[in-house]
Amino acid sequence: MPVFDSHTHVFPDKVHKRAIEVLVEKSHGLPAFTDGSRGDQERAAFEAGYDGWLHCTVVTNARQMRSVNDWVATWNTWPHLSLGGLYPNAPLDEVLAECRRIRELGLLGVKFHPEYQQFEILDERLAPMWETLSELRLPVLFHAGNDIGFIYEQRHSAPSDYARLSERYPELVIICAHMGGWNNWDEVEKDLCGANVFLDTSFSKAWMTDQEQFERIIRKHGVKRILFGTDSPWTPLDVGLREIESTGLSREEKDAIFYGNAAGIFPLPQLQ
Repeated sequence: MPVFDSHTHVFPDKVHKRAIEVLVEKSHGLPAFTDGSRGDQERAAFEAGYDGWLHCTVVTNARQMRSVNDWVATWNTWPHLSLGGLYPNAPLDEVLAECRRIRELGLLGVKFHPEYQQFEILDERLAPMWETLSELRLPVLFHAGNDIGFIYEQRHSAPSDYARLSERYPELVIICAHMGGWNNWDEVEKDLCGANVFLDTSFSKAWMTDQEQFERIIRKHGVKRILFGTDSPWTPLDVGLREIESTGLSREEKDAIFYGNAAGIFPLPQLQ
């Protein structure tokens, strides 16, 4: 049973320890289960039986776009693959140019974080960016819903926003992390399930008050549109596996979530 984690995070070797310290503090003491380095991510993943994983970079200012994408492109090879990053509040011509460069660099798509990047996904100014990403066939993965580091602040996206985005750009491959909206799962069931988006399982089940909701969303949205993810280092990798294995899904359905669905989006090797 191959396993691909569609949602992980690592940081450059010079800053990974400090990055983890800052994020733990920002997240009110949330524990990290790797030290944030690529080496420790690889160690933890192989120990847990993973075959490959996807890094989801977050670009927090316009100056970072080129340098972050250059960095991840230097090691974007199996088993440690990577998305690129865009800063939506940068000048639009720069954003569109970087969309094309991300494709040229061979990165697998783009990660967005409306909370850390402080933008509204339905802002009309961004229409050319979504159109360009759709034309380039670059999948987009969003942090969806609240963020534990911004828990007391107004969120910048709602599950219904992603449903509307998918209607506006039906060719755009949209992945909504955290089962469609962290801490907004009632809204996910009401406004997002069944929409033309993928949901990843990262950092969700343990935070749900209704523990049956995790599997209910999977069933309601459709197993073929669910990707396995952990948000490592914020979830132990063995725990991520058990969250899927403990469901009442069939072996075939679990295999699709663990690997097959992601292989339909990203250029993953064919594994037995």
